[in-house]
Amino acid sequence: MRICAAGLSCRGARSENQDHYCIGQRVGQGLLYSVEYDRDSESFRDYGLLAAVADGMGGYAGGAYASKAALLALQDLFYGEKRTGCSWEEFAGCVRRYLSAVQSRLLQALSEKPGFGEAGTTVAGIALMPPDLLVVFHAGDSRVLRASGGFVRALTVDHTGLGQDIASGRISERDASQNLELLGLTRALGAGGRAEVEIGLEKSWAPGDRFIIASDGFHGVGKGLSNSAIRRALTYELDTAAQVKRLMAQSLLADGRDNSTLVMVDIYDGGKLDG
Repeated sequence: MRICAAGLSCRGARSENQDHYCIGQRVGQGLLYSVEYDRDSESFRDYGLLAAVADGMGGYAGGAYASKAALLALQDLFYGEKRTGCSWEEFAGCVRRYLSAVQSRLLQALSEKPGFGEAGTTVAGIALMPPDLLVVFHAGDSRVLRASGGFVRALTVDHTGLGQDIASGRISERDASQNLELLGLTRALGAGGRAEVEIGLEKSWAPGDRFIIASDGFHGVGKGLSNSAIRRALTYELDTAAQVKRLMAQSLLADGRDNSTLVMVDIYDGGKLDG
């Protein structure tokens, strides 16, 4: 079984990019990056795989610094400890502990930068461990989606004033986009909001799964691509990196006003994906 991951971040119409992404032990921004993992490798057995997106807030300098610093801290913690043979509960507990430490490290780092005291960042991502353990985490309005069997569904609910209403169908994303005052973040890392990170209910991954992790510029309320547009795009049988490039191009064409960041993780078992 192989796991393919790719990431890409574009500034869109903004003058600078405050987003960053993490795939394994790389934190990046800008150019497309792709990598492949073997589920049976010693490295994956001991450490698994981390993939995440962070969308900075607080002006370019502060926001970009916060998103990068948060992912570097998370990456350092995640790959600094072997978790061979852990249970899902143990794994989720580790991820929760890492994210709590990220908040402490980020607050300290921001306090040492003049003018960055109110900066912060969203974070969303997945952590995988063998044989099939999955932990989904997020704070803010960056999202995690799962594509499998021709369906695309959200694994996270935006931490905004209307996030739960949108997820439950009480209000459409189109109507919600007209209420900008209610779309402010209720959680974020750093000084920008409530720092608690939510751990999702999904506990496993399987061959044929495709995970999509994105900032709100790619796929948010009134921005970027809708779930239906993403589902249609995924009908093209492309490899992971090519699919990321195609989706990003479509997102920028549909909107492109904001920074847009996308990470995709595909699980292959010798054949094509089900998604």
